[in-house]
Order: sequence, then structure tokens, then C-alpha cells
Amino acid sequence: MNKEEKLRLLKQRVLHSYKWEKEVTHPLAKEFDVSIEEFEDILMDHLDMGELENMFSTFEEADYDRILRQLHLDLRLYWFGDVLKIISSEEYSPLKHRLADDIKNGRNYEECLKEGREEIISILKNH
Repeated sequence: MNKEEKLRLLKQRVLHSYKWEKEVTHPLAKEFDVSIEEFEDILMDHLDMGELENMFSTFEEADYDRILRQLHLDLRLYWFGDVLKIISSEEYSPLKHRLADDIKNGRNYEECLKEGREEIISILKNH
């Protein structure tokens, strides 16, 4: 086995870890309609060993950011805060972060969204 083959094997071991398979390779391969092996090859071609080993924490941060952005859209905060400016980011940011934390801890997204909508209305009524 040459040096490149050994490096590829090490990268595969990282990608075959439970967290990578559950959170990254399997869901993204399915979403982009490619085989898991093809998606792993893409990642191995673009990322070095250090990036692969450190990437999972970056992925978790990106997922949290994605949840925050989705909540911003689904709670229509772009309208209330960004366009109409009838609620400030100081008012809605703690709510978004609390809901995102709840979602990351396993709470149902739709339940959090319903609670968030109720709290947004409460904030708007009490202005």
C-alpha cells in the first residue's frame, strides 16, 4: 500500500465514523441524489486529513446557524425586524437562540415554531 492509499484509508475511517455517517455523508448524499461512496470521494478529494478531523465541530456550528436562519425565515422576522422594523434584534435574538437550542436538544421544530410565533405576537402586542 503506497502513501496515497494509506491516506485515503485514513480519510475513509474518519468518514465512516457514526457521527459523520449520521449527520453528514448519508443525509447529504441522499439529498443530492448521489451514492454515499461518490459523496465520500468528493469529500476526500477536497479535504485533507486535518480538515476532516476538525470538520465535524464546524459542521455542528453550521447546522446551528442553519437552524437560526430557518427560524428567522419561518418566524417572519425578516418582515417584523428587517423590513417593518417593529421588533428589534435585541428582542428576537434571545428567542431565536433559545428555540435553536431546544431544537438541537431534540425538541420538535414545529412545536418550537408555534411557541416562537406566540412569543413574537406577545412582543408585538406589548410594544
